[in-house]
Amino acid sequence: MKSLAQDVSLAGYRAALQGYCRGVDFAFDSVAGEIIAHRKPARYAGDSLRPLLVLWASAANRGDLRDALPVAAAFDLFDRFMLLHDELADDRTESIARWGLGQSLNAGDALYAVGFRCLANDVIDPPRRLRAAQIVAEALLAAVGERCNDRKGEAELTGAALHAGALVAGASPERCATFARAGEALGNGSAMESAELLRHCVNAENYNEYLEAARYIARRNG
Repeated sequence: MKSLAQDVSLAGYRAALQGYCRGVDFAFDSVAGEIIAHRKPARYAGDSLRPLLVLWASAANRGDLRDALPVAAAFDLFDRFMLLHDELADDRTESIARWGLGQSLNAGDALYAVGFRCLANDVIDPPRRLRAAQIVAEALLAAVGERCNDRKGEAELTGAALHAGALVAGASPERCATFARAGEALGNGSAMESAELLRHCVNAENYNEYLEAARYIARRNG
């Protein structure tokens, strides 16, 4: 069945993201690599829009897509990492049944490591990318610590996605902070509050794209 996420305007960034992700190197000969290869189909990616939000935030700030794509790919990998580790809380999950808990954890750790390798690849502006990596790392640490409160973890990661996208595009600190607050509101379930924060920050086309995505997320989480 087609995901609703494929119908939102942000899905226009999906082809560029998928093209970049196809070039991400998973060439390690291990059981962890086998697990990751097995989990490549879309059913293991959840229905996250965070990687697309990175690209949208960069475009809304007139950024270079080439500099945003590695960051978006990193978020794709981190979402897969979080999903796998959440699944491993249930010892009946397919990965544990097939490969065991230890190897499944190794696969999650590998996704985490490859995500950070993406953040270090294809860098156009090193200071911006380094700051983006710091923002992402802090959000991941917070989200891992908040897994008993999924909504708060979602807010941390979604805020980081919009913040990082604006940052690598060269947005001012004040503008980046607004994007971060909008992402946190979106992750907290306050979709319309999130959109309102960005109403006067972006042009009409960008705003309508974001509003459509916010409404989709509200429906999905409702």
